[in-house]
Amino acid sequence: MRFQPAFDIWAVPVDLLKHAQPGQHIYAGERSHRGRFLGVKQSGVVVVAWRQNARSSGNATEYHRTLRNYALGH
Repeated sequence: MRFQPAFDIWAVPVDLLKHAQPGQHIYAGERSHRGRFLGVKQSGVVVVAWRQNARSSGNATEYHRTLRNYALGH
């Protein structure tokens, strides 16, 4: 599956987000609010790793891994 260009996550209904590829680059409203889509939980919660939060965490790899496991329900 190929990644699409970054898109505004607020403009897409959750039902369609369920079909988006994990790892897809997204933004929220403005292009400066960037993140990476990680999935939609069965409860409908959309999980996104926001770029600024990853930088602030001190270990971006672990931050992404933890959120991806959360999205998968592990």
